[in-house]
Amino acid sequence: MRMLTAKTLSGSILVVAMTVVLVPFATAAPEGKVLTVKGKVVAINLKVDPQIIVVKAMTQSKHELIVGATIEKGATITRGEKPVKLADIKIGEAVDLTYLKSADGLVARSIHVR
Repeated sequence: MRMLTAKTLSGSILVVAMTVVLVPFATAAPEGKVLTVKGKVVAINLKVDPQIIVVKAMTQSKHELIVGATIEKGATITRGEKPVKLADIKIGEAVDLTYLKSADGLVARSIHVR
């Protein structure tokens, strides 16, 4: 039979206490946040499901920001006022990408080619 020392026991209590404290926060994920970036398309992957778009943008503080988002059903993709397909967008084109930032990752809500 193994003897528990005070040091081992206190470590066990700490782990149990942290589990009790952290579990409620891990299950209560926020609804998500909708964000928009204006930038240039650097990659598109049409061969995966869901498809992916990657946009390079500049933040207000002049830092480069790379956003990769999946394209789920229901996302709107437009050029001007006309709907287009993701395959119609070319690398280097300027876009406005509106996406949902959630625990599952970034999901495109709309892509507008400028």
